[in-house]
Amino acid sequence: MGDPSWQQNRRILLIDDDEAIHEDFRRILRSETEGSTFASPQPTLFREPPARRPVRFELTSATRGEEGLAKVREAQQGGAPYALVFVDARMPGWDGVETLSRIWKEDGAIQAVLCAADSDDAWEEIAARFGQTDNLLILAKPFDPSEVRQMAFALTEKWNQRRALAEANYQVSAQYTVTRIMVESTTLSEGVPALLGALGEMLGFRFAALWLGDDESDGLRCEHTWSAAPDDSIALEAATRGARFARDAGLPGRALAQGEPTWFSDLDAEADDPRAQAARGAGLRFAVELPIAVRADAQVAAVLELMDAEPRAPDPGLLDVLLAVAAKAGHFIGSKRVEAALRRSEANNRALLYAIPDTILRISSDGICLDFKASRDPRPSLRAEDLLHRHVANVFPAHVAEQITGLVARALADGATHVFEYQEQLAGGARDYEVRIAGSDRAEAVVIVRDVTERKRAEAETEARRAREEALRAQNEILAALSTPLIPISDDIVVMPLVGALDSQRTRRVQETLVRGVAARRAHVAILDITGVPRIDGPCADALLGAATAVRLLGSEVIITGLSPDVARTLVEIGVDMSGIITHNTLQNGIASAMTSANARGRRRRRRARSRG
Repeated sequence: MGDPSWQQNRRILLIDDDEAIHEDFRRILRSETEGSTFASPQPTLFREPPARRPVRFELTSATRGEEGLAKVREAQQGGAPYALVFVDARMPGWDGVETLSRIWKEDGAIQAVLCAADSDDAWEEIAARFGQTDNLLILAKPFDPSEVRQMAFALTEKWNQRRALAEANYQVSAQYTVTRIMVESTTLSEGVPALLGALGEMLGFRFAALWLGDDESDGLRCEHTWSAAPDDSIALEAATRGARFARDAGLPGRALAQGEPTWFSDLDAEADDPRAQAARGAGLRFAVELPIAVRADAQVAAVLELMDAEPRAPDPGLLDVLLAVAAKAGHFIGSKRVEAALRRSEANNRALLYAIPDTILRISSDGICLDFKASRDPRPSLRAEDLLHRHVANVFPAHVAEQITGLVARALADGATHVFEYQEQLAGGARDYEVRIAGSDRAEAVVIVRDVTERKRAEAETEARRAREEALRAQNEILAALSTPLIPISDDIVVMPLVGALDSQRTRRVQETLVRGVAARRAHVAILDITGVPRIDGPCADALLGAATAVRLLGSEVIITGLSPDVARTLVEIGVDMSGIITHNTLQNGIASAMTSANARGRRRRRRARSRG
């Protein structure tokens, strides 16, 4: 399962009117053959056994060009395109050249092999039709199976490499565009509309909006929108711009609450968003909501909203692009907010200066205090008469004064802000201080001394609380796992014994654990033992039957054991349909039945193996 080749596109379409050719290709490309296992040639050169790498081709058949084109179109629309098409040169209706011409109009990335006899179209004629292309090879009849397999592997590999390169280039291009907009924009109101427009056009969406966090309401407010068709989305823009949503309300509020990208495939069904009708009026049926972490602690403070006319399945490539864009957008929004706050601060600097509770000093390059603003609760040792026109070494403790003098020199040299902390023992106890030093010009620096004692205490309390919450969360996860154990008793059989009352949360856990465990272990039989369950109500019964149905859809058999008389009577009274599910009165009988089925399957496999041998 760790081999990436299993996740690559090996879908192949064969278009030929001869059923015998289809049989030959199925035999040649089937994964069990020796020839469909490819190995790197390097180990052979060094006389080492080759590392075998199985390749599974998925072969689809069509007998006419028209049918093949329909399958290509259907695959494209379903998001699972073919990597390679083999086309017979001579067929009733469209010949191979005409079929390829139409297929490439539908899917220009598909690799193609034209299967031609000596009497079929010459390469010069084919080249004249398609021009210079590296997407086409000619396979001469009769076929050499090794050549067919090599072509299938090489061309599907080529398709996958091109796809990976295109996705990487696409992501780099998107990030470059976003970065360029951020660099060129000086404010949010200037950069956000350009950012929304660029994302909508690059990603093929028809409407975009940015919802920014509202600190007062802990919700979201939309300030910027973009539309590919403004005339069609007037009502939607009016309903969106300036709108507010609380956390967990509307499309953006729900994404904000979940804290992860959220896909809404049918806006008609989203009754809690009053903009749904306006979106339908604009011809939009699909939306993806992307939370953006803006603050340094990665708290979600914005949501990017993108809408389109047609639903899209969750696409890992698109999601990678969106997450990369979100990271840059979060930095952009955060930085522009800081810049805007700084400009406002500069405009009101003098008025706000004396409202700041910190001690602020102007220090010359030689360490002399030129000006001083005391804090609201000044320390006895930091008085104006003690600081003005005096050296910092005469006021601060020696090691603190030495740090201030050294960092003032560095701030004047590099223009950066330097920070350090120190602790001082006072009459009321130890106090913690943070000192910030920034050069204001070449001759002096600003030194801000802040009492951070309470902040440090709060941080310590927060860290302790976080540790307690993490320990509690880990304990809850352990208890949840113990409440729904999945026990393998053989390679083919797993048992889930349930003890105690079942509520909705626990039945959901049963469903998840049972389905995932059966799929991961590839078990043929799953036994659900409810001997220890005293009672079951209607919703719990439905949930358990839903889990059984999901397991059966995976191709496995479900056995329910331990039905008590009270539980059985309850199931009958509420009309639960148990058809298709095997039941036994005891777990022992259920295991015996499962083992009997497993032995029968083993005998059938051995008979098939002997018949093939």
